[in-house]
Amino acid sequence: MGKFAKVTSALEALPEARREEIAAIIETLFHGNLHPESALSDEQIADLREHLANPGPIASDDEVEAFFARFKA
Repeated sequence: MGKFAKVTSALEALPEARREEIAAIIETLFHGNLHPESALSDEQIADLREHLANPGPIASDDEVEAFFARFKA
């Protein structure tokens, strides 16, 4: 019996609620395959990689504290 068959068998033995929890996790892993309409295009992926490689200016600790201070009650 292969790994997939073992996992499938184990899943079938679980209660329905637990199977749904695991299915939600698996769906997250395969989101692009299950929902190709919301997958990133090659251009979007290239743009994201560029932004990750060159994130631009980063706020100082003082700037971050000042930002959050505006929301304190």
